[in-house]
Amino acid sequence: MAEFCLDCWNRLNGTHCTPQDVKTDLDLCEGCGCQKPVIVAFSHRGIAGWIGGAWQRLEYLAWRQRK
Repeated sequence: MAEFCLDCWNRLNGTHCTPQDVKTDLDLCEGCGCQKPVIVAFSHRGIAGWIGGAWQRLEYLAWRQRK
């Protein structure tokens, strides 16, 4: 898998990811060739993360009601 720094990733994909949206590790960027923090995983901060959090809260409330 290609590893890109946040700047190269946003430039290549036309995205606006922030450091809070990704998990990084210090390595060689394949886009610019510099030693930088490169993206290794994406955080679940988007709509999917919000829905997952809301679902967990609903499950907790349902569990509390059954108790």
